[in-house]
Amino acid sequence: MRDLPPLFDTDSVRRFEAAAIAAVGDESILMERAGQAAWHRVLELWPAARRLLVVCGAGGNGGDGFVLARLAHASSREVSVVEYRPTGSTHAAACAARDAYVGAGARLEAWAGTLPAADVVIDALFGIGLSREPRAEAAALIDAINIHGAPVLALDVPSGVDSRGVAGSAVRASSTLEFLLPKAVLRTGPALAAAGAIAYASLDVPAAVEMPDPSAHLASVAALSRWLHRRGRDSHKGDNGRVACIGGDHGSGGAVLLCAEGALRAGAGLVRVHTRDAHVAPLLARLPEAMATPETEEFDAAWPDVVVIGPGLGQGNWGFAHLHHVVDSDVAAVLDADALNLLARHAFTIRSPAVLTPHPGEAARLLGISSDAVQRDRIGAAVRIAQERGAVVVLKGAGTIVCAPGGVPVILDAGNPGMAVGGMGDLLAGVIAALRAQGLSAFDAACCGALLHSAAGDVAAHEGERGLLPTDLLPALRRLANPA
Repeated sequence: MRDLPPLFDTDSVRRFEAAAIAAVGDESILMERAGQAAWHRVLELWPAARRLLVVCGAGGNGGDGFVLARLAHASSREVSVVEYRPTGSTHAAACAARDAYVGAGARLEAWAGTLPAADVVIDALFGIGLSREPRAEAAALIDAINIHGAPVLALDVPSGVDSRGVAGSAVRASSTLEFLLPKAVLRTGPALAAAGAIAYASLDVPAAVEMPDPSAHLASVAALSRWLHRRGRDSHKGDNGRVACIGGDHGSGGAVLLCAEGALRAGAGLVRVHTRDAHVAPLLARLPEAMATPETEEFDAAWPDVVVIGPGLGQGNWGFAHLHHVVDSDVAAVLDADALNLLARHAFTIRSPAVLTPHPGEAARLLGISSDAVQRDRIGAAVRIAQERGAVVVLKGAGTIVCAPGGVPVILDAGNPGMAVGGMGDLLAGVIAALRAQGLSAFDAACCGALLHSAAGDVAAHEGERGLLPTDLLPALRRLANPA
């Protein structure tokens, strides 16, 4: 995955920042560059803005804000700085930046419960310096920024986002300008929503400063071509993999149908569906390309290259028996939906090279924690499930995370809120199984399948996110699965 853009955790950024300061010789140099980059970003996004409100904290992030405020004041903008300094500041570079701003004759006031009117608000409150949930006074200031009404530019990270994500109040920025290194935490979950449009400023750190190892990689739609290639002219259906889809207990036949259709549209050569007899006729009427197996016929683990189990499976005896058969075999498997819930409830040991595709609620049940705790630290949750279950994990949601045991996670830069509807996960499971059956490793199939599915969702959402259905993805899914 070294060809994918790297992302970094907060500890690595702090170490890199310390090395960069040592290399340039003075923290004020990097602070000046950060403030200049932020001022240029304001001019790029809001060139007509005349009134700027800069909310500055007591640390280095506040110093960046003071530099920006000084530059804006020098450009004849009306600048107000509201300072949050509960215990005073001993940050030398930030104090120098503050003194330079005050020395220019500009406005400075302490936070007293209200914020002045402005065309743009700059969040320079905490940056990566926050290590816990904001205290009550800071949370009130963050809430005031959020209800202000003007667009917000966050410097480095939105205030309220820490090394794991969002614990309490967080600034909801229109845009975030990262400094030094791109950060993994901003690409997934509530922090992704808080960041808005993300831009990046390297601050011209000397090349001699050693880059840390990435904590994750970022995959956008352009990465699909690394996994999806043209087929040989002499290929046949047997070359393209056999997928068995197991699910669709009484009342849930649509789930396994979506799974099977996803597998076919992602290129599986043969798809067989094991479902309740009542669902066979509707299945074949909708999807004659699939084969159906009566429920009285035992699942043959020797037939498929990959089995996907879980969509509409239920948690009764029928679903339990099928899952028991699958996990006792050596067939490559994709486990979704109720297969994951059964896995959480019973002492199953996964023997096959499996892919698990939980949403936050299913991840919480696998880990024995709350879904809020999963969302609080999505990367940590995905890594933990992968390690504990010995499987590749696709943690769905905003900024889907794909993680293998001991590997560097991949975060997807694709997908949209319209995809939060029943059936999307069933379609995804089928897509991943199809790519696995076509020869990709479990991790590569999970990365490619989740990215393909999310990118198809973005294409389908061009006509609107609200009301988006899984079947709306199918035309784009086929097109994107065949890159030029």
